[in-house]
Parts: sequence; structure tokens; C-alpha cells
Amino acid sequence: MAYFDPRKATVLIVDASPVGVGALLTQDGRVNAYASRALSDVEKRYSQTEREGLAIVWAIEHFHLYLYGHKFTLVTDHQPLECIFNNPKSKPPARIQRWRLRLQTYNFDVKYKSGKSNAADYMSRHPNINEANRTDHSEVAEEFVNYISENAIPKAMTIEEIALESEADMNIQYVIKAVKSGNWENSYDNKSLDTFARLKNELTTVNTDKGEILMHDNRIVIPHKLTDRVITLAHEGHQGIVRTKQLLREKVYFPGIDKRVEDTCKACIPCLAATPKKTFEPLAMSELPEAPWTYLSMDFCGPFPSGHYLMVIMDEYSRYPVVETLTTISAKAVIPLLDKVFSTFGIPNIVKTDNGSPWQGKEFRDFATYMGFTHRKITPLWPQSNAECERFMRSIGKSIRAAHTQHQNWKQEMFTFLRNYRATKHATTEVSPAKLLFGRNIKTKLPTLTQKYDDKEIRETDERKKDKMKDYADTRRNAEPSNLQIGDTVLVKQDKQNKLSTPYNSNPYKIVERNGTMLTAKRDNGHTITRNSSFYKQVKIPLTIVNEEKKGEEPATQLRTSGRINKTPAYLNDYVM
Repeated sequence: MAYFDPRKATVLIVDASPVGVGALLTQDGRVNAYASRALSDVEKRYSQTEREGLAIVWAIEHFHLYLYGHKFTLVTDHQPLECIFNNPKSKPPARIQRWRLRLQTYNFDVKYKSGKSNAADYMSRHPNINEANRTDHSEVAEEFVNYISENAIPKAMTIEEIALESEADMNIQYVIKAVKSGNWENSYDNKSLDTFARLKNELTTVNTDKGEILMHDNRIVIPHKLTDRVITLAHEGHQGIVRTKQLLREKVYFPGIDKRVEDTCKACIPCLAATPKKTFEPLAMSELPEAPWTYLSMDFCGPFPSGHYLMVIMDEYSRYPVVETLTTISAKAVIPLLDKVFSTFGIPNIVKTDNGSPWQGKEFRDFATYMGFTHRKITPLWPQSNAECERFMRSIGKSIRAAHTQHQNWKQEMFTFLRNYRATKHATTEVSPAKLLFGRNIKTKLPTLTQKYDDKEIRETDERKKDKMKDYADTRRNAEPSNLQIGDTVLVKQDKQNKLSTPYNSNPYKIVERNGTMLTAKRDNGHTITRNSSFYKQVKIPLTIVNEEKKGEEPATQLRTSGRINKTPAYLNDYVM
């Protein structure tokens, strides 16, 4: 054995047998103290789990001086107790539940070890019979269990019980005397007695073996002390307020019966839990944002059988929807799509979402901070807070289901639906979403007239800038207008393939069509190309010469030689070979 050191970790080993409980207080694998005691006759009838639980309670309270105030580990060979004591949500039997409450002042963890390694086993099977079998708290657990068993189920009420309580009730005794004597003086000063005085012609008394009881017509008048119990008996089975009143009125009477029954039924938790609520919070209508694309709402639709999800982004001002498809709703997949949408339409001020997993993590919080918008989450399990987006889900879902029914490509049909939805007047704003967001209506398959804009100033600015750009570019590029006409022979610019490639293809073409600077040329073999006039170089030599050269020339990859005749220079005439 070793001396106890409060600075070291403490381990308490406990065990229970059919005859006793034992415990060892240890530190660093060395025993500091032994303890055991025999079980009483009542404790011997406990279940094994309760005996093991008793060993825990008794051992901790026995070594209170060493264990109170610092954390320790408790070792048991009964594995269910590890879950019972370590899990606050466990629902053990009433006796063990009481013991758990007694041990709430101690800080400990319960660990399981097999019985073979439990050193307290010998102590529990050979208990100290001189140790007192009862502690100061020994009766508390038994009283707690007995109280629950006696009061958990309401007992039936007897006439003898009513007679005894009526004899102890001062108001009932006063009314009985008043009924017998007919003297109701001073009864109107008491509210309860005043109620009986108004019914004096309907009251009578009945003698029983235990005393007199008061009757209202054929109903028994219940003393005040028994009213709660009689209401509980009538409410068994959890009938509603009306049927509970009907059952009571057939048998008993007491002042304020209606209000008492209503209060009891309205406070009955099982009734409240089993009855659906028929009223809802009034709608809180949101204000229209100050400008388009400043306040967005988002949600997901899916998954569909193909594994795809739809990410729906709705502009709360214009009701313009943006829909993106994705195969996972993780933050890593959602953020790039949002970045793409924001690069097209701009960054909003506020983004409203539900409480789904993509919006809860650090990645999306960092993205919101990086982009500079405020992330607002709606009330959990209350989709009405995101009503605009939720209502759109129903419409787009219908479109996709219809496409599936017709065996069509649901993505293409979804785009068709979005095109028409964006061009249709919204029921609330009476303006199409595209009109509010872009300031113009988008074109659909239906015939429409192109709207003319008052943009004279823009056109003048555009023309002036383009003229300036043209002058600068034409000057730097030595630009000249093309004089090529239909029928001209031309060479066409070609891509450079290697060091021997020429800028132009030596196979000539003939111009067959001209449309502004766009020229179409054709070869004799029927090959046709269309290029800008800058790609062509006019050939002014007769075509017959070109054809003769073409016959004698080497492939395009060989160097071309000049057609001139080489002559010996005059200053070499006197040179003798």
C-alpha cells in the first residue's frame, strides 16, 4: 500500500457480487485503501446492473475525502454502466437515475475493464460484515422508487375517500349545514360559497359509512383537495377539453370546473405534443431592395435521378433567376459557380440562403469576406423566409418533370423554360425580370418589334472614336483600298510551315464574288475560299505564262529560281578559259 497523493491521478476500482460490494483506491497502480461491505436483504434482490451501480455510489461516498474536488477515473467490469454514467441523455431505471443525481457533485469518468482484471472482485465476494449496511442516504433511493410507483398512475377514487375529504373541507361542511338548516347567511361574502348558494335548490346530502357527502342533482360535489386528482382521472387517455368536461359533468361537480379542465388540458405536455398546431405566424412581407442585383436569395433543387442538382439564384428586386447545374453541393463546387455568376452580373450586397451544409463552413465565410457581400441565413426549418426562391423551385421542377415525361432532354427544356420565364411579366411587379434587370426585353420565339433607343449622343461618340482608331491604324499599317475585281487572278496568303515556306501560295485563284472587303476566290479544280481582301495579291502577268512556269517549277518546298537568262559580264570578255 502507498500513501495518497492529491497531485497524482486517482483510479477507483469497484465491483459488486450477490453478497457485497468492494472498492480499491489506487494511484500509479498501487493501492491506497481497501473497502467493502455486505448487502442488505433488499439490496440482494437488486438486478446485477443496480448492484454494480450501488457499488459505484457507495465507493465514491465512502472515499469522499479523497475524491471530492478533483477528477478521477472509475473502473467497473459492468459495461452498461459506462454508457449510463458517461451519456447525459441516457434513460436508466429510476433507482440508478437517483444515484446519478447524488453523484453530480463529483467529476469522474467511468471506464470498463473485464472482470478477470478487476482487483475488487475478491473484496465484493468477501465483504466486511462489520461495516454498516446502511448509509445516511440508504433510504432515499427506496423512497424515490416507491414515490414514483405510487404516483405515476392515478388511483381510482372511492366514495369513502370523498366522504373523508368532505369532512375535512370547511367549505363543504358549511354548505352541508346550510342545506340542512336552510340558513345561507354570510355565504355571499365567499366566492366559493356564493356559487353553492346560487345552487341551493339543487343541493342535497347523502350519508355514507365514512360520513356525509354533498350532491348537486345526481352528481357528487368533490372537495377542493381532490379536484386536481379527479380532473387527472377524467383526462386519462388524453381526450380533448370538450370530452373531458362531458365526462366530469356526468359524474361530479365543483366550482370553476370549466376553467380548471381547460387549464389542465392546455398544460398537458403529451396532448400538446400529439396535437398539430392550426395557427401560423402572420406573413412578414419583405421590402423591395433599393436596386437590381443587390439582394439575392439562393437554394438547391434536387437531387434528380441523374445525380444532378440545380443551384438557383434569384434577384429579389427583378425576380430574375440564374440556374446552374452541379453534381455535388459542397462548398468547393458551389463557390466557383458563384464566382462565375458574380463575374457576369456583379457582386451583390446581401446573399440570403437556408442553413444547408455548403453555407455553414469556413470556406463560404471566407468567400463572402473576400467578395465583400453579407451572408444572411433564414430561420431554420422555415422555408417561407426564402419564399421567392422556394416558389420558383416548384415552377422549374414542373418543367423538368414534363420534359422527362415527354422523353426530352431536361437541360435543354430547362433553358427554354428560363428564356420564357425571364421574358414574362412577374405577377408581383407586373414587369418582366429581364426588363427590370437589363432595362430591355429579351427576344423570344414570338414575333416582336425591335425597340428604338434614343442614343444619338452614344452614336456620335462611337463614330468619332472609331474614326480616330481607323486613322491611327491605317497610318501605321500603310493601308490602301483594294482594287480587286471579279475575274482578277490572285495569290492567297498561306500559313508558314517551315523555313522554305513562301508567304503566298503559288497556285493562283480567280475572284468570283465580292462583298465589301470579303472576297471569294476559286481555282480551276473547283476549290473555293473566302478571305478578307488583305489576304490576296493580284497577279498581272498573263495566265498562260503562269501555267508554263507552273509545269516546270519544283514543289512549293523547293527554292524558286528566276526565269531570266544569265549573261557573262562584259569585263570578263577578255578572259580565256
